[in-house]
Amino acid sequence: MRDNARARGQALLIARLAIALYLLELLLNVFRPHLLPDEPTVSIFYKLPKSISQQMQQGPLGSFDRLLSMPQAVFWAVMAGIAVGAALQVFAAITRPQGRRAVVLTWATLAALLGPFALMALAIVATYPLTALACVPSTAFVLWLLHHGQRFARLPLSVLLTAFGWGAFIVFGLGRAYTGLAFATLYGYLLKGSGSSLDPTGHLTSLYRVIDLLILHLNVVNALLVAAGVVLILLLFRRRVSDAMTGLVLGAAVGLGYTFVESILFIRLYGAMSSFTGVTGGFEYWIRQSIGLLGGQVAFGALLGAGLGLAAQARRRRQRRLIAGAALAASIGGAVATETLSAWLSHLAGDHIVVGSAVDTLVVSPLLWLLPQAPFIVLAILLLANGRRVRASASRVALSAEAGAGAAITPGEVPFLSDPALRLWALASTWRQYGRTAALALLRVQSAQLDLAGWRLRQADPSDPMDDMASREKGDQLRAKVMRLKTNARSAATS
Repeated sequence: MRDNARARGQALLIARLAIALYLLELLLNVFRPHLLPDEPTVSIFYKLPKSISQQMQQGPLGSFDRLLSMPQAVFWAVMAGIAVGAALQVFAAITRPQGRRAVVLTWATLAALLGPFALMALAIVATYPLTALACVPSTAFVLWLLHHGQRFARLPLSVLLTAFGWGAFIVFGLGRAYTGLAFATLYGYLLKGSGSSLDPTGHLTSLYRVIDLLILHLNVVNALLVAAGVVLILLLFRRRVSDAMTGLVLGAAVGLGYTFVESILFIRLYGAMSSFTGVTGGFEYWIRQSIGLLGGQVAFGALLGAGLGLAAQARRRRQRRLIAGAALAASIGGAVATETLSAWLSHLAGDHIVVGSAVDTLVVSPLLWLLPQAPFIVLAILLLANGRRVRASASRVALSAEAGAGAAITPGEVPFLSDPALRLWALASTWRQYGRTAALALLRVQSAQLDLAGWRLRQADPSDPMDDMASREKGDQLRAKVMRLKTNARSAATS
């Protein structure tokens, strides 16, 4: 990743907006109506009565009692991070660093501003390491699918892991920090006008309204944070092909990271409360890490990311805003519908099935959860299929253009490189005839050639402002790498 002042400035802008939204949530929380005696100024510092706290520590919910103190630690860490981040930005404004020093300072500022929110996810993973380990195989499989489901100019695994980390630590932590403050704020304003304190019906109605608004709030901020992560990664790794498929893969990886941490929390939570709710941790694992893993935040993140990728290709600002806004609305609407409609459908079906039976566990409950999001999943699949076709067409044009420019890609190699089936056949044939070492060498040659074709495609993109000198140097480096790997492949085949 080359140094780019504009990209670094936009990355810092995203971090500043995230902090500004947190401070707004904090300000609204401070000035909320106080309904309880001795209610603290900031709601996250409210302490449960000693009797309730002691019961939680002694029972199966003991670990959750410790997690309830995490928002307080996050609050003080965020305040310290804001101070450090502000000091770093003042230092940068005074010294005006250049080159690598400016890049390091930007990363340090981003870490100071956003890093503290990762404490929530880290605490959950550290508290339940065995549950986290149980979620790793299915999560790794989906990451593998995202990596290999792309055609031509694949995003490196490091970029996918960056997107996954943003979802797991930043989206989850920021979303919970925002919503933790918003709950008390909504509770204070809505219950203040719910009527007499002796009227339980009015309070119950207001509490349901608080929960509904809280679901909407959480999904809105989650969608905004997923979008921010996709945009940030596209900025930081801007030399990669940016289209609908790039955005779709990045958005799905961000959603997968969020789902990973959320799954750990809910598997443990429902497992501890199974005697009260009837829902077991095993059932939550089945829904969240098995049958429904490609739905939920993964599907909505993919849809949002695809929309942002399409918006990045639009030449007019109005078109970019319309496409990005439509993708954001679809992602939020799908997520809210999944939460509300699934519960409503489950309530309707409750009188006709035996809750917890094999039919309910294996068929009915998964169906009721997936049904509201089915249109969004189908739309994401259609966008993926269209993106693959567009990639295939673009690859043939870019490969043919590069084949006429030098020896790194020859005309005879173009059909193999543009067709995944032919590439696989060439690798298998090389393995049978020359052995594993030669096949791996050929795979490295093909990967480097596809990177070179991706660079050629970026050259033809008028919406991508690239420095001509830097771009030519990058192309020369890629061609030299291909030629070097070809030499190594010939040596492996003859040895």
